[in-house]
Amino acid sequence: MHASSNLSADPATAASARPSQWIGRLAALALLWWVVAGGTASSWIVGVPTIVAAALLTPLAPRGPWGLSLSGALRFAAFFLRESLRGGVDVARRVSASHPRVAPGLVQYLWRLPEDGPARSLFALCVGLLPGTLVANVGGRDLLIHALDTGAPVAAELAALEDAVAGLFSLALPAVAPGAPGQG
Repeated sequence: MHASSNLSADPATAASARPSQWIGRLAALALLWWVVAGGTASSWIVGVPTIVAAALLTPLAPRGPWGLSLSGALRFAAFFLRESLRGGVDVARRVSASHPRVAPGLVQYLWRLPEDGPARSLFALCVGLLPGTLVANVGGRDLLIHALDTGAPVAAELAALEDAVAGLFSLALPAVAPGAPGQG
C-alpha cells in the first residue's frame, strides 16, 4: 500500500474522531438515500446498513480537490427531481403523440468538470434524466450524447446539469464558451 494513502485509517477511529462530523455524514447520506429511494419506507431495510457503512468508509476515501456541499446537495436533489419528472413527461408526450416530435441524432458536449474526482461520473450517470438524452460515448474531452430531438436545447440543459453537479461538489466551472461544439 502506498505510504501516503489514507486507506489504512481505522474506520472506528475515523468515525469517532469527531461526533459532529459522524452525525452530519449520517444525516447527509440519509437525505441522499431518501431522495434516491423516492421516500419509500421499505427501502430503509437496505438503506440503514448502507448508510452506516458509507458513513464509516467515507473518511477512508481518497481526498481530492472537491468536497460535498450541503446546500449544493439540496439544490442538486431539487434539480434531479424536477428534471426527472420533466424528462419523463416530455418523452411520454413526444412518443405518444399522433405525429411524434422526434429528430434523433448525436450531440457532442465538451466537459467543464475536472477529470479527477467523482463529478464527471455522476454527470454522465445523470444525463439520462434530461428529456430525451442518453450518453452514447464518454471521451477525454467530451461526451457524445444521443438526443431524441436535436432541435431541443440539449447543450443548455447539459450545461445546467453540469452546473448542478459542480455545485454538489463545490467546484467552480469555467463559463460555457459561446459557439463551442455542443455548447452554444
